[in-house]
Amino acid sequence: MTWNALKWIAIAAMLLDHTAAVLVPYSVPLAFGLSLYEGMRLVGRMAFPMFAYGIAQGCVYTHSPRRYLGRLLLFGVLSEVPYQLALDQPFPLHLAASNVFFTLFAGAACCQMVRYCKSRGVGWAAALPVAAVVLVCEFLGTDYGGFGVLFVLMPYLFFENRTARLTALGSVTCFFYVVVSHFSGFSSGLAWMGDLPLFWYMVRQTVFALLGVGLVALSNGRPGSRKGKWFFYGFYPTHLTVLFLVDWTINGPTFQLVGG
Repeated sequence: MTWNALKWIAIAAMLLDHTAAVLVPYSVPLAFGLSLYEGMRLVGRMAFPMFAYGIAQGCVYTHSPRRYLGRLLLFGVLSEVPYQLALDQPFPLHLAASNVFFTLFAGAACCQMVRYCKSRGVGWAAALPVAAVVLVCEFLGTDYGGFGVLFVLMPYLFFENRTARLTALGSVTCFFYVVVSHFSGFSSGLAWMGDLPLFWYMVRQTVFALLGVGLVALSNGRPGSRKGKWFFYGFYPTHLTVLFLVDWTINGPTFQLVGG
């Protein structure tokens, strides 16, 4: 499987996820005790590990890190309003950097910090700025938070060894879904402890996210067709805009004016 084919799978998984988040009611049954909403969102868990790995790969092979970072930042800016309208739905819109492109940009920026410091023979010096970027993303509430940056950085750090980079991506994925996304505080521990339905929910999320890692493992390392590069960038803000407009058409405005 080429990387180009893998991107199509990631986009399809993301589209299912966001379609469920915006348009699908919670109560529509599917199978095995799952609702259609949960089933579609579980499939969506596959997307982020694949996209993150793609960014790490891009940081290794790009001929122009500056332009690569610039594209990610540009589409982060272009995607923020569609993201807020479709998924956050606040009004008025707030100044934020919360969509996934900002997380991917931050991850790519950390990779370039590591590359620069290694080129100077002081790879350890990247630890402080990388930690700062992670904290900023956590503070800003970017998609997947500060930990999302590590989805990109960890496979990049081990990219010279295929087994090591896939293990790194899988480890980050497991830790995020088992620990980070269910952490309730040091005094409370993990939310799924002592809660069997939530435990199985965590297991399902982890398994589907790891399926994304498994699909990455099936990649043959070849890029495939380079046609449509801008389509993959533009699809994110475009599909969010379409989902928002469909939701608006069907349901009307679902947010409240401030003071209204």
